[in-house]
Amino acid sequence: MKNTLSLSAALLAALPAYAQDTQLDTVIVSATRFEASGNTTPTMVNVVSAEQIEASGANNIADVLRTQPGLHLRDASGTNNRVAISMRGFGQNSTNNVLVLVNGRRLNNQTLEAPNLNLIALNDIERIEIIQGSAGTLYGEQAVGGVINIITQPITDAQGRISISRGSDDQERYNLAYSRGFDNGFGLRLSAESQHADNYRDHSATDFNNVFGEIEKIHDSGRVFVELQKTEDDVELPNSLHINQKQANRRQSTSSDFLNYDSDVVVLGLEQDLAEQWELRGEYSIRDTDGKGILFSDYTQDTRVKSFTPRLLGKLGHADITLGYDRHRTDYVRGGYSPQTRQQTANAIYARAQMPLILDDLQLTIGGRESRVKDIDLRNNQDNSQSRFVKEIGLTYQLSAEQRVFLRRDESFRYANMDELAALPAGETFLKPQEGTSLEFGWEWSQSTTQLQATVFQLDLDNEIKYNATTFANENLDESRRRGLILSARHGLTPDLQLTGNYSYTDSEIKAGTHAGNEVPYVPNHSVALGLDYQLTNETNVYLDAKYTGAQFRDDDEANSLSQVGGYTVVNANVRWSFQQWDASLRINNLFDKEYDAYTIAAPWLPGGSAYYPAAGRQLMLTLGYSF
Repeated sequence: MKNTLSLSAALLAALPAYAQDTQLDTVIVSATRFEASGNTTPTMVNVVSAEQIEASGANNIADVLRTQPGLHLRDASGTNNRVAISMRGFGQNSTNNVLVLVNGRRLNNQTLEAPNLNLIALNDIERIEIIQGSAGTLYGEQAVGGVINIITQPITDAQGRISISRGSDDQERYNLAYSRGFDNGFGLRLSAESQHADNYRDHSATDFNNVFGEIEKIHDSGRVFVELQKTEDDVELPNSLHINQKQANRRQSTSSDFLNYDSDVVVLGLEQDLAEQWELRGEYSIRDTDGKGILFSDYTQDTRVKSFTPRLLGKLGHADITLGYDRHRTDYVRGGYSPQTRQQTANAIYARAQMPLILDDLQLTIGGRESRVKDIDLRNNQDNSQSRFVKEIGLTYQLSAEQRVFLRRDESFRYANMDELAALPAGETFLKPQEGTSLEFGWEWSQSTTQLQATVFQLDLDNEIKYNATTFANENLDESRRRGLILSARHGLTPDLQLTGNYSYTDSEIKAGTHAGNEVPYVPNHSVALGLDYQLTNETNVYLDAKYTGAQFRDDDEANSLSQVGGYTVVNANVRWSFQQWDASLRINNLFDKEYDAYTIAAPWLPGGSAYYPAAGRQLMLTLGYSF
């Protein structure tokens, strides 16, 4: 712990005063659900730009997120396919406590599946916005630990790119992107990607194909657009290993499980400027996913999600007002083990106001959301309705052009998803909604070459929803509390050398019940990430990052009876060369071939008492690209 803290302190203290008086002017959508220059709301938002992604040579979004402040990723397959993202100290149930969006549209399902981050090609991303902490008022259900919003590239003048990648374990990827805007206001964007990999472990091959298209029409006061996407995602699922198997061969798997998913997405959108400083934005989307495979036995899954999310932004006097309505309907049919047919409809209205107080530099933010959900179990002819009202209040004080501080209280919630409702304690037909209260204090200082951030938080949860490995049922847990600190820094040491770093401390404690006083399992107390981006010559860029993940208890070990899984450090590197329209990069994940486990679960019935999912060793990926 002392070494970790001293490393972070040294990082912040060593930053020299290489800065100008110009403040960073970053466009942020996620803090208000509308595009705005900068962030004046009581929320900490970290932004990862397309340029940063390009410099890192990341192979997928998981590579990008792994070193961001306050994020802990779980990857049971070791393939970066459907990783579970944890924020604010969640373990096994992190999937439904972090909300993942694409241009404000939900990727989360009302199931136990993690959002499929592979649906977005890296070449299509303009930036990734990460909201640290609860956002229940603005985004509603599942926005408990934080929100990740992936913003795609806008349609621009004619430009395109094609790339080919080959790497370790028979990895190969082919990508094509093209965008063109016309003088009459019409615009077109096309993207296609195909990936295949045998991957590190036996029986973990992946095949992925994705085609995306967008058509827009810009007029004097706004635009309308249509997005279409079709994907095929086939994954083999390696099983866990006990200690003897892992020591004999960490690559092996005895599984025959696999899943094949076909998805179709249609999005209709409107952006319209109205009179008197009001804006209207809204989307209607349909995401239809058909899945089949073997998961313990023959398995099928059909999920259709329909969403409608109109919202208004305007001014009333000196106050900025956001008004919105969210509707999500999910139809879900699962065959195989524990078959079910369910329907869930969620409706919510929300309002948020931001206004100056006595001083123009002091802003008050208040808001509220009324949410109602109806679950229908069509197989057993049962239904249940639940509702929650959550509130937000916060203050933001602009100390100077470069500095701001904020204090915020936000409430969060989530309803049990349809997989969770299929396995309940005896005599139960539904679960109580999970409820949370989040307190945050943050400080941010930013200039043209330097940005420093610090956030202290506390998150109290009641009726947290989680699977009980002893009773084999999902249940409402006793009270728990997460407290922590996140520090992050970005600095341009010279115009050609950029340094980044962050430190996260999380104390997750079970507050009541049988395990009162114990730590929440699979939550590292400490993590540190450091990054270096160096423009060696006009044509050559070198990138390095290192992530230390501290010790943690095995998942399902609420009793804290087993020893902790030790901490580990993973280093990644990328060298990128560009000349005119050509570029090439060599990305090396796990540069020093560190042996560690991507996920560990307490399993008393196995030799050694644990089930292990080994992470991949050193992997190389060479990419050749051409822009036109």
